[in-house]
Amino acid sequence: MTRPLALLGAICVGALILRLLLLPLIAHPGIADPNHYYNLGLRLADGHGFTIDYIWQYSLPPDALAHPEEHWMPLTAVIAAGPLALFGESVAAALLPFILIGALLPALSYWAARQLDLGPAASLFAAGCTALLPEFVLNSLRTDTTILMALCVGTSILLLVRGLRRDRLPALIGSGIAAGLAYLTRSDGALLLPMLAVTLIAAVVWGKQATGGSRRARWRAALVIPAAAAVVAAPWIARNLAVLGTPTTPEARSMFFFTHHDDHYAYGREFSLETLLAAQTPAEIINKRLFEMAAAAQMMAATLDVFLPVAVAGGALLLIGARDGRRQGRWLALSPALILLFGGFVAYTIFLPYKSQAGSFKKFWLAIVPLIIPLAAYALERTIPERRLRFGAMGLVIALLAANAFQLVRTDARFTAAYLDEISAVAERAQTLPDTNGDGTLVLMVQDPYMLRYVGIQSVIYPFEDRATILQVAARYGVDYLLMPPNRPALDPLYTQLETDSRIRWAADLPGTQYVFYAYDAVDVVAEGP
Repeated sequence: MTRPLALLGAICVGALILRLLLLPLIAHPGIADPNHYYNLGLRLADGHGFTIDYIWQYSLPPDALAHPEEHWMPLTAVIAAGPLALFGESVAAALLPFILIGALLPALSYWAARQLDLGPAASLFAAGCTALLPEFVLNSLRTDTTILMALCVGTSILLLVRGLRRDRLPALIGSGIAAGLAYLTRSDGALLLPMLAVTLIAAVVWGKQATGGSRRARWRAALVIPAAAAVVAAPWIARNLAVLGTPTTPEARSMFFFTHHDDHYAYGREFSLETLLAAQTPAEIINKRLFEMAAAAQMMAATLDVFLPVAVAGGALLLIGARDGRRQGRWLALSPALILLFGGFVAYTIFLPYKSQAGSFKKFWLAIVPLIIPLAAYALERTIPERRLRFGAMGLVIALLAANAFQLVRTDARFTAAYLDEISAVAERAQTLPDTNGDGTLVLMVQDPYMLRYVGIQSVIYPFEDRATILQVAARYGVDYLLMPPNRPALDPLYTQLETDSRIRWAADLPGTQYVFYAYDAVDVVAEGP
């Protein structure tokens, strides 16, 4: 083993040790999406298959609380389910594979830097930055898609570049397999296929001298990568067709036409271009998308911590201005990541702005970051010729990243633990309340069904609808109590006591918290209708 590879191994081991040292701070798998993947992992480990027993959205209203998973991609839950099946219900056990994957991400940045023809020191610096980037450290301690998606996307793109340059069929097959796994992690992994098409066009334009490949390599990539990805994704697509009647989430037919973030939780409404144009003026539609573009740009800078945004931007500008013989080859190595980033930016900010607002583009961006960080290393390599000064600057950046990573994890862990304590108190109080409908099961209507299920309470989310529809949904799914605050315009005035409603009455308080239980009369709901 060469010295740079030995040092890379040490960086990965160090990243693993850091995450293991931080693990005792973690009492919960992560709020919202990570929580859901943990819950789904438990269901898988217990032999229930891809099912959940609470309702968090209504794009395909289920017949009962326990129903087939209809929205989330499967791979993250499968990864979490493995250690849960081996070691039993345990947050620490579920996090172990994500910690390991997070510790492997530095190898992607090192490999990407070497494909950019950077020196060993600069490549190791890129690996160190990825090892300690606060967002990566934090997400390694969550049962979430972010870390797994970064591994799959990075591997697919790096193998694509290798396969094109060296005409290696195994690399192209591996790229396709990784692309398929990326899709099974997040549905926006499908954007890897249009990225491939644009990359191959760029390879033709730049020519053999820049790619180091051949026409045969490009044809192989065009055929092999989609085929391998399709083979990997086919079982899940077949499952969806059989269970849901659609190859992907039922929400796919409506999410492009949302006019509010909470349309995600609509019940029984249809969304189309007509409803979009009826709800918003052209100026409002355009302004929302411009705002999300600006917000996405700000987010991309913020997630790179303090120094890296400037260094990455500087590296890109230096590469644009470079006139050496390696410029085209470097751009080809970098182009798949940039093409994918551009495609995701357009898809989310223009076509899915409310998904971007909800954080989906942030996760998409973080999946590409290990391939972008080498630009920062390139900037330092080009602008600081003095070796000692360059190493000193690199050391300062690494130290700052480490300090900020620790602070981010500690702050997030404290916030999550406090929230968990509140919801645990809610669960304890709920268990003392009578079963209002005699079905033997306590069911709540809540804002956060993921966390309620984590503490053992089944629930359904508040629909983003009028009050009568909300109560009808509650009756349909056997809800016993409405847990407020609801964060729904139809019910907020009741919680703030600005209005009263004869159908909804106070049931119990939880002293010292914001939470209040309300009962409702299901007979009145049926009688009054929507």
